Amino acid sequence: MSTSYLDNYYARLGVRRTASLEDVQHAYRAAARKYHPDANPHPGAKELFLLVQEAYNVLSDPTRRRSYDASLPPDVETPPDLMVNALYSRGQVTPGEPEQVVYVLLDLMAAESGAARRPPLNVSLVLDASTSMAGGRLGEVLRSAGQFLEQLKPQDTLSVVAFNDRAEVVLPAQAVQDPQHLRARLAALQARGGTEILQGLQGGLAELHRHMSPGAVNHLVLVTDGRTYGDEAGCLRLAAQAAAVGVSISVIGIGEEWNETFADQLAAKAGGVSLYADKNTQITKLLQRKLTGLNQTYAGNVKLHYQPGPGCRLDYVFRLAPDSGILQVDSPVFLGDIPLEGSLSVLLEFSVDASSLQQGNLTLAQGELRLDMLHRVIPATTARFELSRPVLAMSAPEPPPRALVNAIGRLSLYRMQERAREELEAGDGPAAAKRLRMLATRLLSSGERGLARKVLSAAKEIKDGGSLSEKTGKQIKYGTRALVGSFDTQPAAE
Repeated sequence: MSTSYLDNYYARLGVRRTASLEDVQHAYRAAARKYHPDANPHPGAKELFLLVQEAYNVLSDPTRRRSYDASLPPDVETPPDLMVNALYSRGQVTPGEPEQVVYVLLDLMAAESGAARRPPLNVSLVLDASTSMAGGRLGEVLRSAGQFLEQLKPQDTLSVVAFNDRAEVVLPAQAVQDPQHLRARLAALQARGGTEILQGLQGGLAELHRHMSPGAVNHLVLVTDGRTYGDEAGCLRLAAQAAAVGVSISVIGIGEEWNETFADQLAAKAGGVSLYADKNTQITKLLQRKLTGLNQTYAGNVKLHYQPGPGCRLDYVFRLAPDSGILQVDSPVFLGDIPLEGSLSVLLEFSVDASSLQQGNLTLAQGELRLDMLHRVIPATTARFELSRPVLAMSAPEPPPRALVNAIGRLSLYRMQERAREELEAGDGPAAAKRLRMLATRLLSSGERGLARKVLSAAKEIKDGGSLSEKTGKQIKYGTRALVGSFDTQPAAE
């Protein structure tokens, strides 16, 4: 029985504790439409549906509901209009054992997405206009930006900032009323100078602040093909400041030369995502994908303010959907946005030391879930949360939920390339080559032959004394990351 903050029967159905029987029945029907295996191809949908069904069976029975309510902490309240489910890799923590690992799959979904309106957008495109962008690359970016602005609605606001070693406001923040005129202004942009991303971020955030609203999606999209030198720390500080006031940041990197590690850090600081355009022609597709995602936002600025429990440490956080990507582990953890359709799914990895425990309940982490419900008059919403496990001697180990096995299996492919990179940076080429060969074998067994060939080729190059090229490294990194993002439609590789 789940009786924790946020992880409880009311949260599973997305209703308050004061909900009537009619409210509970209505919420259950809505949840069943989203989670029932007949309607949801997600291989873990059955497990999530069983959690919802368990909640309904109790809350729809007055006697059982009274008994359940008596077991809840007195101040439990659920965030409105959200269904929240938590799947744990372990049914319990083994007493007396150090170095245990517990995975938690946190799934947040709109309770009734059909009733929500599309939120207004407040978007700033921050475009690299340095010398390296000259020619077809900048031309493709400007064509993509032109198509982006033409698809915005009257209630949306757009600004465009170009940067090299300084920033220029090409389009001040405004509603798009004359797309042709704005496209002409974009077309006049010329490439010159060096690359200083901090200049662009400062300019883009200044434009966003002119139309900031808690009921809008406030988002900055950085498009670059190069590395910024000397201002990385300033960029990361600025990203954290942006996130604190409700602005998320995404990065689209083009070609080989940009720093994907820095881009990941920048996006993680502000709950965004870093995307890779291997070719110039992919820029339009990625900007379209970003616009589609922004238009589908149900709740934004979702973050966990947490304190780890005694003997517990949060080691790794990865967003599975939408837009898979690694997140920072420091509090607050910026999770991203909850979409109108689908869910915000995040995998958390905890290290647990239960060597001094014999029984009771172990809190992995507790704190507050904060988010902006964009369709509400007062968007800011806060709910207490607690993730915990009972401390019990394990009689017969229970298999972990299929959805977790699936997600962890696919994430392991991404983490293998991470570890290979770390070994290579530490000067251990043989270990990196061996790990990449293992990764290629896993990829082949899951049918990813094209990516497996790239990984094998990289392993051979490293074994022969070479290095991992910028292009190949990005192809492997973003290729395995894309597989994690597809965890909801394909089975995990064994």
